[in-house]
This record gives sequence, structure tokens and C-alpha cells, in this order.
Amino acid sequence: MTITEFMDRHHAAGECLDAPGCLNRLLADMDRGLRGQGPIPMIPSYLKGGTRPSPGSACCVLDAGGTNLRTARAVFGPDGVCRLEELEQTVMPGTTRELNFEEFYSALARSVERLGSYERVGFCFSYNVTLDRTLDGPLDFWCKEVRVPEAVGQPVGASLRAALGKSCRSVHVLNDSVAAMLGAGDVQVGVILGTGINACYSEPCRRIPKVPADLKAESMIISTEVGEFDGFPRSDFEETVIAASATPDAAPAEKQCSGGYLGDVIAAAWHAAKREGLLEQCPPADLGSVSRLLRDCPGTPAAKIAAIAIQRAAKIAAVLCAGPMLRAAGKNSSVRVAVEGSQYWRLTGFREAFHQELDNLLPQLSYEIVHAENACLIGAAIAAWADPM
Repeated sequence: MTITEFMDRHHAAGECLDAPGCLNRLLADMDRGLRGQGPIPMIPSYLKGGTRPSPGSACCVLDAGGTNLRTARAVFGPDGVCRLEELEQTVMPGTTRELNFEEFYSALARSVERLGSYERVGFCFSYNVTLDRTLDGPLDFWCKEVRVPEAVGQPVGASLRAALGKSCRSVHVLNDSVAAMLGAGDVQVGVILGTGINACYSEPCRRIPKVPADLKAESMIISTEVGEFDGFPRSDFEETVIAASATPDAAPAEKQCSGGYLGDVIAAAWHAAKREGLLEQCPPADLGSVSRLLRDCPGTPAAKIAAIAIQRAAKIAAVLCAGPMLRAAGKNSSVRVAVEGSQYWRLTGFREAFHQELDNLLPQLSYEIVHAENACLIGAAIAAWADPM
């Protein structure tokens, strides 16, 4: 049996996906989500693009990602450029062991308190939060294997503000894709391709039936949460990983393609190949090791399996990003996209396959990928000074 035959038999090749058909279903589900229906949340951010705080504005910012927690002091200079000071990266609380509510928010508060006392905090939070016009809301559920069950259903910003004490006047919460879009500047789409996957874009408020009718703004950024899409067929290896995850009913598409799960999908494929006599041993399946394997030993059976899995993940990710890109472009023929995340920028073979799949899906749309350093933290700083809609 060849490697290609093995992957086909387990429904794990990219050719098993009808990408155009999946994209059509995704677009329909996105439209339903704007009406408060269907599996894709389409969360209103209550933020609009193109805003910038006045010179001299300062705040504390956090970026709570799927793997790391980053904190910094953000100061906007006379030229409007955001300067980050005392930037620190630590492990995201709740990823190495289960925490209770107090332990989690106390850990976040300590990371901010080292920066001094600030009235305003911008909190880039890479998890599903149903926001309202106060830029706060309850955590819907955890994904990316974070374990703080007591935090579910509790308001994220108010909880951090309470942990920080009276010196903190406001905590404004926003999603990571929204933060990337705000921080990058002149872009129409924000995409996260790292531990998890998400995308955002600006939508006219008149096309968002589920938001209040008295909003002051004409448009706002929508955090699509496309990782919740459930329209892709699953390979045997994806089924294994999804079933073993902490929340098997949440974010199925994210678990089929994002960096937080792709290593486990590849490991599941390697173990199956070993059982079926195609591999003698299974290499380390963390994505750094997978990248090195693909660079250094591309012709080995293990590398060939990994390459097919990465191509399939890139195809799924391309569909998930193509929907927001089409919504953002509207009648225009081009769109600028801010992309953040190590899977896109560092995983061998992923970026090239992702672009190839996007080109196949969107032949009439020209797009430019933009990378802005620390865009999520800068976006959080912008949000910290945003006025309510």
C-alpha cells in the first residue's frame, strides 16, 4: 500500500474535500449567524476599524492566546504610533493544569500589576465571548484545551477588573482576530492561524439583525468564529482527535486544521501507519519537529504523511478564511488581510498550500497578506480607548 492509498483509505487527503461546496455552505451559515441562527456565532465586536487613540494615551494590554499570555504597557506617541513597553510572555494560565476562577484571574491580574497602575486595560482574548456594547460579556466556552471550568458564563472584563481592584476603571475585551485587524491598520480582514483559527471583517450594522437598532456606528467588526463550522467531512484521524479533546462538541473545524490540534492529527496518522506496517517508528509530532522533518527528510514515509495532512489542513483553513474575505470585499476586486499566528508563518509547507487553495477558491479576488508585528497587542490598546457604540 502506498502512502497516498493509506491516506485516501482513512479519508485524510485534501481531495476528499469539496472546497467550493463547503465554502457555499459556510457563506450561508455566516449569513444565518448574523441573524442569531446556526452554528457559526458571528459575534459583534462593537468596534469599528480605522480608529486611533489621541497622542499620549496609555494603557495596559493583554493577549491571552491558545498557548501564551503576553502583557505590555502601550503608549501612543505624537505620530499616533503605538509603542509597547515591558513586553512579557508567559504560559497561558489553565493550559498546563486546571485552575479555579480565582486562580485564573489572579494570574492575569499579576501579569498586569507588574506594569503599574492604569485605569484602562485592553484585553485580547482568543476565546468565544458574547460581547455587548460595553465591550464585555460572558465566556461561552473554552477551546484550545484551556481548563478553567468555573470561568465559563462569567463576564471576562468585569472579572479581570475585580481582580485588579479599584485602580482599574475599565477592561475592554476583544477577540484576537479583531485585535489583529485593528492593530494592522489599513486592512479589511483579520485572520488568526496559530493554535486556533478565526477571522473577522467589517459588516454594515443594517445587515446585522441581532444587534441593537440604536447603534451610533454604520458598521462594526464581526468576529466570525469560523472554527465552529461543522460542514467538513472528517478523516479517521480528525475524528480521533476531536473525540479525545476536552470539548468534543465545540469548534470541530478548528480541530481539523489549526496548530493546536494538527500535531495530534499527524500523530494519529503516524500511529495508524505503524500499525499497518508503513512506518517503523513515529517521530515527535509537535509542529516544530514536524517542520524540521519536512525540511530535512522530505522523502520519508512519515514526512509524506505529514505533508498530506498539512495540505488538507491548509485547504480547510483556506475555506474558512475565504468566506470572510468575500464578505469583506463585497463588490471590490481586492482585499487586504492581516494574518497572525505561528502556523501560517512558521509551519513548513502550510503557507504555500494555503495560498494555492485560496487562489483556487477565489480566482476573481486579488488579496494581499499583511503582517504587522504585535498587531494583537496594538489592537487591544486601540480597543482600550474605544468609545461605546
